[in-house]
Amino acid sequence: MPTDDLNGPARDPGHGGSGGLRRRTVCRGCGSDRLGLVHDFGPQPLAGEFPLVPERERSARKYPLDLTQCRACGLLQVTHLPPIEDVFHDDYRYASSTVPDLVRHFSDYAEWLAGRVPKGASILEFGCNDGILLARLRDMGFACTGVDPSKNVARIASALGLVVHTEFMTERFVRERGLAGAFDLVTCSNVLAHIDEVGSAVAGAWLALKPDGLFSIEVHDADALARDAQFETIYHEHLTYFTARTLGRMVESGGFSVVECVTTPMHGGALRLVCRRLPDASAARAVSACGESELLDASPFAAAIARCADETRALFERYGPLDAYGAAGRSQMFINMTGTAAHFARVFDDSAFRQGRYIVGTDLPILPFGGPVGRACVILAWNYAPAIARRIRGDYEAVFTLLPQRTEW
Repeated sequence: MPTDDLNGPARDPGHGGSGGLRRRTVCRGCGSDRLGLVHDFGPQPLAGEFPLVPERERSARKYPLDLTQCRACGLLQVTHLPPIEDVFHDDYRYASSTVPDLVRHFSDYAEWLAGRVPKGASILEFGCNDGILLARLRDMGFACTGVDPSKNVARIASALGLVVHTEFMTERFVRERGLAGAFDLVTCSNVLAHIDEVGSAVAGAWLALKPDGLFSIEVHDADALARDAQFETIYHEHLTYFTARTLGRMVESGGFSVVECVTTPMHGGALRLVCRRLPDASAARAVSACGESELLDASPFAAAIARCADETRALFERYGPLDAYGAAGRSQMFINMTGTAAHFARVFDDSAFRQGRYIVGTDLPILPFGGPVGRACVILAWNYAPAIARRIRGDYEAVFTLLPQRTEW
C-alpha cells in the first residue's frame, strides 16, 4: 500500500501503521492515485475511544480526518490512518448484543442466511464481535467459526461456546489455520469499512470458501450517507464507504460474482450483497449493482454540521443543559464536529461497556439511564430513535433527533 509516513516508521497490514499516523495515497479499491478531497473535517478524536477520565484531566489524541473520493472508480474513503494499536485493542467498547435493535437485526439476518445455505452448513464470520450472529446460527444447527481482532469482545463470544480466532481476516490467517476451502458461507457485517487492506480480507474469504461457496456482506450504504449528509458516521475507524457498485467492483475483482443485492434500514441505511465464489480468484467481472450516487458534493456535510450546531444551541437556550441519548461512535463525532459539548449535561447509554466513561474530547459523563434528567433530550443514536423515544418520552418535556433532519418525538 503506497502511503506517506507522517509520524512513524512501521506499518501493520490490517489498518494503518504501528507507531504513527500514516496517509494513504492511492485508492483502496482500484489503486488509482486520482483521489479528490470531498470534505476536510479537521483534527478529530477517535470515535471508538471512551476515556475513563474527563478531558480536563487528559488530552484526547486527534488526527486529521478528511473524506476523499477516487475519481477513477468513485470509492469514498478516509486516507489518514491512525496507528492500529489505537484502533483495535483490548479496550474495544462496542458490543452488538447491548443494542436491542441489533439483536433483532441479527436474529432476522440469521434466518435470512439460513435460507441460502444447506442445512448444517459450515459458516465463518469475520468481525464476529460478541457472537451475536454466530450464536443464533449455531443454535439453528450450523457449524460456526468466528474471527475478531479485539480480544475483549472475542472473549464474550468464546464464553458462549463459539470457536473464535483473535486475528485479522487475511489469506495468511486462512492458510496458517488450515481453513482453506472449509466453509459453505463466509459473512461479515459492518466490517469491511474498518479494514485498510480490504482486498486482503476479500481474498481471505475467497480462500476459506468451498467451490461455489457464498460470501454475504453488510456495509453502510454510501448513497444513504450522501443523501442524508450523515457527517457523524465519517470517522477514522470507518475507512471506506461503499455504494453497491463500488463494493461489487471490489468483490468481483477478488473472484466473486454478485448474485443478490438488497438494501436495509440498519444504521441509517445499509447494503447487503451475496456473492458466489468463482473458480479463478483473479477473474474480474462486470458488476450488476443497485445504483450509485454522483460524485459527491461537499456542501451538504458543512451545512449539516452548521445546522446541527445551531439547533443544539437553540435547544440549550430554550431548555437549559440538554441530555443526550446514545454514546456510539457517531454520537462522539456529532458532539466533537459540532462543538456542542458545553450544551449537554450528560450522555445516557444502555451499554455497560461504556457507562462510567466519558465522551472523548469532553467532560461529558456516560451514564445508565435514570436518576436526574434535564428538561429535554437529544437522541444522538438517531438510527434507533423510535425505540429509544418510546422508553424515555415520559421523562422529558421534549425529545428530539437532529439527523437526518430535526424531529420532535
